[in-house]
Amino acid sequence: MAGAERLKKESDKFLFGEFWTAKQRQGHPIHHTVSYRASFKPELPAFFMKEFLHKKKKIVYDPFGGRGTTAVQANIEGHFAIHNDIHPLSIFLASARQTVPNFDVLVQKLDSLDLKQYIPEEEGDERLLPFFHPDTLLEIKNFKKYMKDDKSPEMLFLGLIALSRLHGHSTGFFSVYTFPQLSIPPEAQRRNNIKRNQTPEYRDIKSRIIQKMRRDLATPIPPFYHEFSKENQYTLASANHVPSIATESVDLIVTSPPFLDKVDYEADNWLRHWFLDIPKNSERKLSIFSNITDWNQFIKSTLKESSRVLKKGAYMVMEVGEVKKGNEILNLDEDVVDMAKGSGLVWAKTYIHTQTFTKLSNCWNVSNNEKGTNSNRCVVLRKAN
Repeated sequence: MAGAERLKKESDKFLFGEFWTAKQRQGHPIHHTVSYRASFKPELPAFFMKEFLHKKKKIVYDPFGGRGTTAVQANIEGHFAIHNDIHPLSIFLASARQTVPNFDVLVQKLDSLDLKQYIPEEEGDERLLPFFHPDTLLEIKNFKKYMKDDKSPEMLFLGLIALSRLHGHSTGFFSVYTFPQLSIPPEAQRRNNIKRNQTPEYRDIKSRIIQKMRRDLATPIPPFYHEFSKENQYTLASANHVPSIATESVDLIVTSPPFLDKVDYEADNWLRHWFLDIPKNSERKLSIFSNITDWNQFIKSTLKESSRVLKKGAYMVMEVGEVKKGNEILNLDEDVVDMAKGSGLVWAKTYIHTQTFTKLSNCWNVSNNEKGTNSNRCVVLRKAN
């Protein structure tokens, strides 16, 4: 094929436009129950489910499940979901919404909890007191005890709501003023308290849980939601080796891998890990890479495993971004296409979704071709028949 013809053919594979809304929080409120860094909008998986699944009751898989956006949206769209992640926090965030109980039932359950029971001072409290008033911390600890002993859907969902209220920047959170999306170190919080001339005040956690639940459950979930969510599968594994998922069982993959070393999920979530009793595990950092070579090798092995679980003719959508390394802009979609060679997946097209900047993007100082991007570059791969 002549060079000009080849370039013309490849250019036809790039689709540009605003394929879903740029507005924030347009999806079902159940998506936004808890914040999570580097998660994509529910409109993204919704778009590709409509694009590549023409019948209901299909199996949608996300190997980098994160907050659970793909799984929850699959159930909302009338599909079954498989949610995988190497982080236990991710499994909790997704599985806690497998069942969405009735608001009145949740309030009744919450009312039955005695959160004033005396608990002696424990080792590690000094790390928590820059964030919480001692009486608030006591209530949180009692809540944790109930979560440990009670694995009912109601308690699981209440735990999710409590987790979402754990720390943040308004009086609706359990903590003094701090960051909502990431847990800063205690030393940094102490400095913030001095700088802001603030001291953690007592905040009743039950009323704040109820207030958050009332907002999140104001919009009913689809009546068929639980018909599909009850069949969901949640797996804790590295995306490049998920043996519990059957070969050629998945109808569509929609996912977004970590972008090199942009997010440290362990450090950013240490307070949430404490709340859920998730132990430290340095091996969970294996999917965060500081150089493009190691990232590419991991993606290559992930694509091979994804090809194994996909049905013949089915599609995989991998959302990646532009990453700045030094003075160089890396378009990771190009690397994904290269890494797919020999995996059994063939590049079909790339959707480049562009939009005006959002409040969140400006908050993280993100701008096109500088520090990341406010576009979504979605590589579509297809498994050969």
